Amino acid sequence: MNQDPYGDVLAAAPPVLAETATRRIHELLEDGADLDDVRQVATTAVALLNMHRRNRPGRKRAWLAKVTSFAFPRTFATAWGDTGEHYVCFTASITKGGKQAVGREIELQLPVEDAERLGQQMLRMVEFQRGQTAQTSLVDQAQGQTSPSKGDQVT
Repeated sequence: MNQDPYGDVLAAAPPVLAETATRRIHELLEDGADLDDVRQVATTAVALLNMHRRNRPGRKRAWLAKVTSFAFPRTFATAWGDTGEHYVCFTASITKGGKQAVGREIELQLPVEDAERLGQQMLRMVEFQRGQTAQTSLVDQAQGQTSPSKGDQVT
């Protein structure tokens, strides 16, 4: 089984993302991949399609925020003695938006299952980006286009 079940799905441009994901899922099924790999590729592709749909050019964003804390756990109970629901939380500061919103600190609360899914997707994106960077640096080295090191004379 291939180590990277995503293939070209993460790098696909929005117009061909659905086709690329469908082809990759078909390849996985032909190779006898387990259902979990197929499900992860499909879930990631749908998330990417949603992200690209929301970020259409010309659409003004309502607000942006910057994360200002590490993740921390919280449990919210609805009744005394209840075990409660577990959440992963972090704070953010709104950086762009309306006058009343800019500078406000907010706390984002994700149910544990959603936080786990988000964390896995973020980790896959980081690994993909690192892979792209490693491939780019290998190509540059093969072409002899390495960045100057300390002491090299640049003209």
